[in-house]
Amino acid sequence: MEELIALLNYLVKHNEDHAAEILELADRARVLGEQDAYDHLVHGVQLPRDSNTSLQAALTTLEVGNVPR
Repeated sequence: MEELIALLNYLVKHNEDHAAEILELADRARVLGEQDAYDHLVHGVQLPRDSNTSLQAALTTLEVGNVPR
């Protein structure tokens, strides 16, 4: 159980790191005047963040179910 929780924590951070990287790319596209690319990249940031919502819910479920009684 501990390994699964650790992996989920890692994936949540990993996804957020990727979202931040995508935002940096979006900013670069905007500076270059590539508005369509910017819009697509900004939309793409939401995908790992949406995934994190599900991963966080799974993590919370596992942590709550793993509380010593």
